[in-house]
Amino acid sequence: MAEVASQTIDLVGREVSATLAEARGALEGYVEQPDNAQLLETCAQQLHQVQGVLRLLEIYGAALLAEEMEHVAQYLLATHAERKSQAESLDALMRAMVQLPSYLERVLAGGRDLALVLLPLLNDLRAVRGNALLSEGTLLLLNLRSDQQPQPQAASPGEPALTVEQWARRVRARYQMGLIGWIRGERVEQNLHTLAAVAAKLEQVATRQPVFQLWWVIGAVIEALQESGLESGQSVKRLLGLGDREIRRLYEQGEARYSQSPPVELLNNLLYYVGRAECAGPRVSAVRTSFRLRELLPVDESIEQERENLSAPSVKLMQTVAAAIREDLSKVKDVLDIFVRRGAAQPQELSPQVELLRKIGDTLGVLGLGELRASVQSETERLRKIVEGTLKADESTLVEIAAALIGVEDKLDDSLVGMILPKDAQLPRAAEDTEFQQVQAAVLRECIVNLARIKDAITQSVGGTLDAAGLDSWPDLMRGLKAGLLLLGKARAVEVIEAITVQLKRVMQPGIHVLPPGYIDRLADAIVSVEYYMETLQAGRSDPWYMLDNAQACVQALEQQPTPGVPTVEPLESAALARTVQIPSLSPPPGRRPDAAAVDAAAPTLAPSNRGAAPAEPADPELMKLFIEEAQEELARIQHFFSVWDQNPLERDALITVRRSFHTLKGSGRMVGARELSEFAWAIENLMNRVLDNTVTRTPAILEALRAGVAALPEVITQLQTREAPRTDVIAISTRAHALAAGGRVSA
Repeated sequence: MAEVASQTIDLVGREVSATLAEARGALEGYVEQPDNAQLLETCAQQLHQVQGVLRLLEIYGAALLAEEMEHVAQYLLATHAERKSQAESLDALMRAMVQLPSYLERVLAGGRDLALVLLPLLNDLRAVRGNALLSEGTLLLLNLRSDQQPQPQAASPGEPALTVEQWARRVRARYQMGLIGWIRGERVEQNLHTLAAVAAKLEQVATRQPVFQLWWVIGAVIEALQESGLESGQSVKRLLGLGDREIRRLYEQGEARYSQSPPVELLNNLLYYVGRAECAGPRVSAVRTSFRLRELLPVDESIEQERENLSAPSVKLMQTVAAAIREDLSKVKDVLDIFVRRGAAQPQELSPQVELLRKIGDTLGVLGLGELRASVQSETERLRKIVEGTLKADESTLVEIAAALIGVEDKLDDSLVGMILPKDAQLPRAAEDTEFQQVQAAVLRECIVNLARIKDAITQSVGGTLDAAGLDSWPDLMRGLKAGLLLLGKARAVEVIEAITVQLKRVMQPGIHVLPPGYIDRLADAIVSVEYYMETLQAGRSDPWYMLDNAQACVQALEQQPTPGVPTVEPLESAALARTVQIPSLSPPPGRRPDAAAVDAAAPTLAPSNRGAAPAEPADPELMKLFIEEAQEELARIQHFFSVWDQNPLERDALITVRRSFHTLKGSGRMVGARELSEFAWAIENLMNRVLDNTVTRTPAILEALRAGVAALPEVITQLQTREAPRTDVIAISTRAHALAAGGRVSA
């Protein structure tokens, strides 16, 4: 559970992007080889897979686009013989292939899933097939759900006890009279009152949710008309006219059968007008809240802004551009390094680098990065003077040029990605200031360190190893975390932290913890969600609200779990304390010595405790085989990237990759019952976490412990196959790693 929040979203996003790339490749292949229909079938199959995954993730806008793309691919297959008419379909499908990854990338980075942003593209895909176009009203609300349930009311005094079907037949005539009068503009208030009364009655007697929701929402539309929050346009009149048809269908089919095929499109259109109403009556407000219409009906300006952002270059494209520029900068730095090592004797050797730097400066200018362009141009001019001989080619000057180019490299990613990430118009101007960004990064870095220490304290508390200092310190860490988020104006995140603090009080106590099943998993999920939220902000991206949603859902689930009671013993009466119990003497009679064997036989013995070491259930052989294969792959990855970080401590990404592999071994090992490997992987991962979050610094002792852990890992994996204990003392390595992670000193 805890791993899902921080890794699954990114993992699924990468897999979907890879599948879309395959679909795009198949489509491009079909354009070049129109006789090969198999390529088009492959494209349709890949799009079908993508659509299914996106629906599981509840990213409905992207799923809807993938569905329309699949329909177009199927349409192209059906009209394969009519190639002349396929040009428009292929063009629309190819444009969708380009925009879907960008849209998905923005949503996964914390943006909103607004299908309305895709409306022009969706309609293009429908138009090439001759299908009806989507409107704003139907598109916005395709995935809405409400938890409002019907609450049937008993008949009022004097009213007959009728079924829903009987009431529908009885009130239909009144509804028709009110509807006709209102459409004609006759006694508008009275006729709207009649329509409202019919809607309220059907809402009251409904016993199934589809019937109840329809008339609840129709009642909200009528309320908006009564309060002049909606204009009596033709669309609204037509929608209320369709209500008459639904009454007839209700009493003809019966409520049970009617509920099997509810009027979803009618409900969606009605909800659209409730969301657009310029009033806030009780029924309108209740419907808006239940269906979350305020979140899903943005103003027109925000929709246009989102469409502009979608058509702009993607983050991935900008990162590709940055990589190309960085490669050119690296070439210049390498040549400068070689030039200095050779004694800087021939300045003319640097002439090609002047041209390369000039090209880089021009590229930065085209991209609109004026500050970086000016820096590169300044160093280009200095290098040109060195080549011409007007500036001495000493080592200090060349080092300054290289340092300036490194500075350009450092700012390149942030500058390029920052150009195309969506900005919230409501953020204060300070949020765009460089100094504020630096402060935010520093605050978030400290918050993440605090959270790492809190996770350590939780682990120790659950294991019963948390000392008194740990019990006293975690509230201060939580207060520091809360203060940091308050400083950054993250009010919602602060609320989540406060809720997590309440739940932590049930765990962070001395003694044995009696917690409901799954409690720790949900708590860990909530904490990891907050950690992922802060890491995303630290990376310069917008707030990933879905992570706070996940944390909030976990906390709410924890709040509903009762705390198991601890059995208590009734206090003794005071009289019982005063009584004296005569204990018979155990001394042997005078002159007789006790029989040692008899004493030993009679003495009670304690069986060795087996607590915490219950035999694990035998793992499924197939699962274990798959796990061993996965472990071998992770081992190869660990050995490669650890050597990279071992040789160069600045290769932080390499250490992150190694940590992730140990994390995978820990989680998968627990699932298949490989407890020894899982605990060993956790010990090494825990130490790497402390290095990554700067809780501890890289020292020779820590480096030696990590080297020992990586070196022993093959033996621990082999143990799963041979059942032979490793020759290396892995328990000692684990103990040493945990001690170093806790900040202790361990003798070599």
